[in-house]
Amino acid sequence: MRLLALLSFLACSFLFATAQQYAGDTISAFLPTISRAEVAFFRIPDPTGADNNLTLINYYSHGTNGQRIVESNIQRAIIVIHGLLRDPWNYANDTLNALEKVTDPNINQDSVAVIAPYFTNGDDKGYGYPWSNSQGSTTNALVWKGSQWSAGANNQYPHASTETSSFSVLDTLVQYFDDATLFPNLKQIVIVGHSMGGQMAQRYAVLTTQQSNTPVTYWVGNPDSFAWLSTDRPLSTADCPTYDDYRSGYSDFTDYPMTYGADLVAQGRDVLLSNYQSKQIAYGRATLDHGDESDDCSPYSTGEDRNERFFFYIKAFAPSCDDPSGTNCDTVDLIPVTHDNGQMFGSSAGLARLFTDNFYGNGNKSYDFGYPREQTGDDPYPNPSLVNTPPSTDTSIYAGNLSYQGCWSNQYPETVEALQTILYDNSSNTRQLCTSACVGAGFTIAGVQNTTQCLCGDTLNSQSAVLTVDSQCLLDCAGNTSEICGGNARLSLFSNGFPAQS
Repeated sequence: MRLLALLSFLACSFLFATAQQYAGDTISAFLPTISRAEVAFFRIPDPTGADNNLTLINYYSHGTNGQRIVESNIQRAIIVIHGLLRDPWNYANDTLNALEKVTDPNINQDSVAVIAPYFTNGDDKGYGYPWSNSQGSTTNALVWKGSQWSAGANNQYPHASTETSSFSVLDTLVQYFDDATLFPNLKQIVIVGHSMGGQMAQRYAVLTTQQSNTPVTYWVGNPDSFAWLSTDRPLSTADCPTYDDYRSGYSDFTDYPMTYGADLVAQGRDVLLSNYQSKQIAYGRATLDHGDESDDCSPYSTGEDRNERFFFYIKAFAPSCDDPSGTNCDTVDLIPVTHDNGQMFGSSAGLARLFTDNFYGNGNKSYDFGYPREQTGDDPYPNPSLVNTPPSTDTSIYAGNLSYQGCWSNQYPETVEALQTILYDNSSNTRQLCTSACVGAGFTIAGVQNTTQCLCGDTLNSQSAVLTVDSQCLLDCAGNTSEICGGNARLSLFSNGFPAQS
């Protein structure tokens, strides 16, 4: 499947890679070529001193003339991190496609450098880097085990040197662009990560203490999970004893052997949170993305899917923007697209965060994109002309004077039911039918979920019911598709005032 994905990449042809070298070894491999960029080999410092030729493979952009960039003309550097499929050629290409949409004539390939590092693993052997069945990896190319690169783990190859964190690689790239003797006119560095790349960008921002003269923005787009910066979680952890192990928390690093940030981790969560909040984070949330690729229980203690995890995360660790023209102003953009990095990059919000914010070094920044907003505190840099845009919500008064009280979790069977009585489960379900039926049965709270189910009670079980973002209730009612009847184990809830909990 991996090979088929490469063959289907329309803009590429396969050739023996003997591309641009920046002190690293030239790694013989068969990689796709793309227009507007070339393969470049960067030397990465070995923390042990065992190998002075550790090499990172990258895709590095050209100028508008098709030649290598002129460093003195570069005002912005974008380090774009690929996703699970480890396809930096696609991410470089999508970033350059988005760059072409920018209307400011000064913002182009001559003034913006794009580099897409290639975090190879065992699935890339033979075309990403040379491989011998008897010797394993035979070059100085940096290779990681599985997807451990996305959380800062140390490399697996070359054999002689296995102490280099993928986060140290990002440090090296930031240092490269921050060199004023090479890039004297650089105004901004943006580290861009989408999906698994977004997971890496968020976790890197927590742990890096890298200092730079150039402002750095961390663009975190649609990660499947976040590294949680406290030991509590918004949802139940009862069936997940490993919920706080790294990469979901910071209690145990057994599965991700790494040395990066160990001293910071040892100082506790408050220090990690402070370090993270010292960074400028630009969150990108695709509002049509309710996907989930989790393969263990930990992420489910922070939300059902990417959407809910994002909103629980920023509720727990609120973004802020005290000084919009400064270097620590967070933004939250709600973008009406699916889980697609090309759509995200090419949106109005993507163009602002990746290319135009602070391009001239004057602190100019676009307001948060996407109104109406979805929850309190999700607009650290609100647009004053749109901030009062009312959300679309149900203002009806139902039987028993019940009114809509938001979307709530129902964590059964991990916990007891959020409401004690399942009154019915049928294809006629509507909000009106359920509220009337619950009131008629003598209950004071009604909830609809999973399209067809009606639950009733007098109190919400606090172990199961947690108020969540309204967009988690997104399923049409079976009996009236113009209404919403909860979500997957999420209740659209109705009561006379805020519901009582026990």
